[in-house]
Amino acid sequence: MKEPETIEEELAIIAEALNAGIDPFPPKKESSGLIRLGLGWFMIIIMVSWVSQLLYRSI
Repeated sequence: MKEPETIEEELAIIAEALNAGIDPFPPKKESSGLIRLGLGWFMIIIMVSWVSQLLYRSI
């Protein structure tokens, strides 16, 4: 499907979507903090691992 060139074409597409029962502007999903928390802990573990390897080599 090509991009609408005028506002009228875009409004017609939105009207067709509404008539078909499709919500053209769905509500934004709330992000879960679980992924961010898991990534944070993963990065902490990686950094601790690097520091421990560096300290082990320097001894």
